[in-house]
Amino acid sequence: MKTGFVILAAGAGRRMGGVAKCLLELNGSSLLERLLRQLQPLRGAARHDLVLVLGHHAADIQAHLAKLPDELAPLCVINPRPEDDTASSLRAGLRALARNVDQTVVLLADQPLIDGNDIEAARRAFEARGPGIRVQVPMVHGQPGHPVIFDARVRADLIAPEHPSLRQWRAAHPEAVSLWAVDNPHYTRDLDTPDDLNTLARETRWTWRWPG
Repeated sequence: MKTGFVILAAGAGRRMGGVAKCLLELNGSSLLERLLRQLQPLRGAARHDLVLVLGHHAADIQAHLAKLPDELAPLCVINPRPEDDTASSLRAGLRALARNVDQTVVLLADQPLIDGNDIEAARRAFEARGPGIRVQVPMVHGQPGHPVIFDARVRADLIAPEHPSLRQWRAAHPEAVSLWAVDNPHYTRDLDTPDDLNTLARETRWTWRWPG
């Protein structure tokens, strides 16, 4: 079963001070580089099997990508209206993704703990889903997280002319949504504020810095 990946990195990072959160360096590697390295053995050979959606800070992120090994490079697309909700960024990524993927894995660019094993566990759970399930959302102690995974039919619905958001699609089709209960905080851990970053540093003893 062919898997495509979409990483959302279009936000302004206002609660973090207006910076590109995915460029934060933890132990010498940016969040984005860390995620791309985790995805490398899971993705297909074609660049459009992995799409990175940019918006705010696009130039800075693209400059950073240019310094990374070519084999890590995703296909970058820019959401011209990144101030809209994340549905517009997801739609831009889905339209650019390879057409022949059977399932799409959606990740956030500011998930500091998620690794290849976490992503593969989510993918295996989706592939073992029950009849009629078309979307999977990890739920950690009642909190939804990422990666969200859905099948090709859902992708087609989300990029159709009427294009509902994924949230709207889920609300309209609750019977087709699996809230995958799992005890793994990696799926719900992201970095929105300086307090989040300081807490992560205390817990992991990782060093961090902003580029430049």
